[in-house]
Amino acid sequence: MGRADLKPAIVETAAKCFARNGVDATSIDQIAHEMGASKGKVYHHFSSKGALLLAVRRQSIWSVLHRVKPVAETPAPTPNRFLAMAEAHVMGILADLPYHRVVVENLRAGLVKDLPTHERVMLSEIKELQASYEDLFRDVIASGQKDTSFRQQSVSITVNSVIVLLNAPIFWYQPRPDDSEESHREIATHLARMALGTLT
Repeated sequence: MGRADLKPAIVETAAKCFARNGVDATSIDQIAHEMGASKGKVYHHFSSKGALLLAVRRQSIWSVLHRVKPVAETPAPTPNRFLAMAEAHVMGILADLPYHRVVVENLRAGLVKDLPTHERVMLSEIKELQASYEDLFRDVIASGQKDTSFRQQSVSITVNSVIVLLNAPIFWYQPRPDDSEESHREIATHLARMALGTLT
């Protein structure tokens, strides 16, 4: 595995280790051992466990953003567009479950206030990325209210509530040996329709 391929592999392994054992109980040594690399190779890309954790958080957003944004930019009728966006979001959650579970644990634990400068920069970038992602749903919900597809209600409250609903599998879904694209799609469709119901 070349250096160009190592960084995403480190982040993926860290996400799995953090999700399985907890962030506090996971060391850089354990992450390196799990991926069959030296600790030095991990530190070559990430100066601390905190930086690696932030990389996992950033990837959790990208895992849904790259699925949802193309759908959000289609010219479909507003309810159809929202439904497709919601399904894409849930499919991203199910595909990369460890990343999202780590984010939930991290947010529950609270953020460390005295972060090194480079980690503060990463955190700022993550917050901007998260906001831009939420704006995709904010825009489609506002459009639906404007064209009367959706009922009038607080857009901010609705966006946050919809995303919480679509994130539900983070808390209760347990991967199974017979998992498939079809089984994930069934869950995604069900939750997307529930979310659409809160708007109409």
